[in-house]
Amino acid sequence: MAQETELGGYQLVGRLAVGGMAEVYQARARPTTQKSPGEPDDIVIKRLLPSYRNDAAWVKQFVDEAKLTVRLRHGNIVRTFRCFKAGMDYLMVQELVSGRTLGYMQDAFRQAGAAMPGSAAAYITICLLKALDYIHRAKVGENGATIVHRDVNPANILLSVQGDVKLTDFGVAEVEGVMRGDSGALRGTISYMAPEAVLGQAVDHRADLFAAGVIFWELLSGQRLFAGNSEMEMMHKVRDCRVPPPTRFNPEVPEMAVSIARKALQPDRTQRFQSASEFVKVLEILAKRNGWPVSVDALKPLLGG
Repeated sequence: MAQETELGGYQLVGRLAVGGMAEVYQARARPTTQKSPGEPDDIVIKRLLPSYRNDAAWVKQFVDEAKLTVRLRHGNIVRTFRCFKAGMDYLMVQELVSGRTLGYMQDAFRQAGAAMPGSAAAYITICLLKALDYIHRAKVGENGATIVHRDVNPANILLSVQGDVKLTDFGVAEVEGVMRGDSGALRGTISYMAPEAVLGQAVDHRADLFAAGVIFWELLSGQRLFAGNSEMEMMHKVRDCRVPPPTRFNPEVPEMAVSIARKALQPDRTQRFQSASEFVKVLEILAKRNGWPVSVDALKPLLGG
């Protein structure tokens, strides 16, 4: 089969990734491409996998994600410009973020036997929480519904070469309690779910904050928190929520950071941070007490600066 060179009027540069329901390409607009306002020439095209384009449920999930994300405007969220159908293909045009996923960076540090610097861990988590604060406060649709991302994990956080931190992939997001997709299935990435999610209970914005807490703990410790050899093993670990202090793996972690991670990862959601802004405030205090920059300067060890 010949390699595709064009999709939806855009010239394909190369495939970046393929997931469970879609594949992602870097692409460039042609002179004849009908772009949306503000759309740059170099973009990303997300395409629903051809095997799903005749499945109404998968098409709805893909289109729902586009309808939701096209409304979001925040510096820490990957922008969606438009969604359209070209021939048989369902396509989403999104912002191109030149860089790596946070998951890639974590793996690189783990392979080197090191943890991420505390300044970088705090700054990345602050940026993530600012994105979550925005979506948790956003009002979408006629009824002003709120959003829960439901799949906050390192693979869905992008770090650009300029030091931008951006949240992406709203494919399983929930809008004010409205279930999307198969209501009987777990939605999200198990090792970043909150205990209430794996127990099949209703979730709210605090499940996203728990996921941010898992990421913060992992960045500090250089370890995976709820790793397992099977989904069932990981579910049991999330349910039991036994969280060792990150100092067990990295003695340089400040005691205040240990306390913040402990509060963020409480199994009882009423004992966690109740809002992203509350979580951000304590991280900013942590950074100030340790002389850490709350800016892209915190990422210099990652960016080679």
